[in-house]
Amino acid sequence: MRQILRVHDIVTIAGNYLAIGLLVLICLCFSYEVTARYVFNAPTLWANSLVAYFLCAAIFLAVPNLTRLNEHVTINILVDAMPQSRRVAFESVLRAVAAFMCFFAAWFCLDASLNQYESSIETIQEWPVPKWWVSIFIPYGFVSSGLYFLWHIWDRPARPEAEGITA
Repeated sequence: MRQILRVHDIVTIAGNYLAIGLLVLICLCFSYEVTARYVFNAPTLWANSLVAYFLCAAIFLAVPNLTRLNEHVTINILVDAMPQSRRVAFESVLRAVAAFMCFFAAWFCLDASLNQYESSIETIQEWPVPKWWVSIFIPYGFVSSGLYFLWHIWDRPARPEAEGITA
């Protein structure tokens, strides 16, 4: 089981680095677009579309790493108000519910991506591509995050400290 978790971590970290690379490409695309539009009066037809495609991929490639590190957004008011004796069980239930919701969302999004593939649906941007090329990152992000929520039930991560404030 440890080997599977290790492979999952490697894939997640690689996805996070890919997301970082996509964010760099987004910055380069926007810089090129601004320069082409305002310096050379020759706007591109592809920059805005490419940025939208890269942004979707970057988000869903990065989210599993945030979940792995337990740095996702949480609202802890109820958990923090509980006595320590109940907190562990309650957090485990919350993680199980989060995993279920991630898997449900992944199933729904994978079904939509497969429908896009089978129907040959393209994006409606100026630079169209098959829509599933963009949307296939969404179920990946949800499945991977759901797996981390499950792993965290048994291997409870510490909650991160944010700017000196207990999360």
